[in-house]
Amino acid sequence: METPTYIALSRQTILQRQMDIIANNLANAATPGYKAENSLFAQHLIKAERPRQLAYVEDIRSYRDFAAGPLQSTGNDLDLAINGKGFFTIQTPEGTRYTRDGRFTLNAQGQLVTSENFPVLAGGAPLTIDPADGQVQIAKDGSVSTDRARNGQFLNVLGRLDVVTFSDTQALIAENSNLYSAPASITPTNDLDPNIAQRMLEDSNVKPVVELTSLISVSRSYQAAQQFINSEHERQRKAISAIVAS
Repeated sequence: METPTYIALSRQTILQRQMDIIANNLANAATPGYKAENSLFAQHLIKAERPRQLAYVEDIRSYRDFAAGPLQSTGNDLDLAINGKGFFTIQTPEGTRYTRDGRFTLNAQGQLVTSENFPVLAGGAPLTIDPADGQVQIAKDGSVSTDRARNGQFLNVLGRLDVVTFSDTQALIAENSNLYSAPASITPTNDLDPNIAQRMLEDSNVKPVVELTSLISVSRSYQAAQQFINSEHERQRKAISAIVAS
């Protein structure tokens, strides 16, 4: 027995999921370090009573585009961007997390923290910076120093930021605050050459024009599926009415 209504509903379910993903991408188009999300689905062909091809649609999973976003200069000493595949290591109440968002600042204790006040780790521990020690210098390898003499002659090295890479970035789990957690199945590897850019931020890699175009396409497909369902309901209603009348 053919079930065209159920097939159309399976398509609508996927389209709704796609719209949610696109909307989230657009909402984070200006979020530094944000990586665009995409959906992956599959079709399952079924036999039809008449010579036509029918297919259920299954939402398999979503995946992230971890391509680098463009870098923008900010002039802020504590704004950092990674010119590679690494992630900054962050300490949260739920455990270690990872991010590409380098909008850092100092908390009341002088610790380098994220915009959500989570400590940024260096050598496995929070990094403390004394503003009185002069301008902060952060090298490409993640080494953090302060200029005590304020003339570049006496740099006090405070530590080296923990920047890590993953063999399978698709296994990372996206969380709130632009953070990722790593499942037990993958182990982070220290990035010995992270190529950090100071006073820079990595923009989101979301392409708003592409996302808007996709949103229009998905919306039209959703409407077409709804029209098909309405037509199928009307066909069934007429068929039932004809049977009752006979």
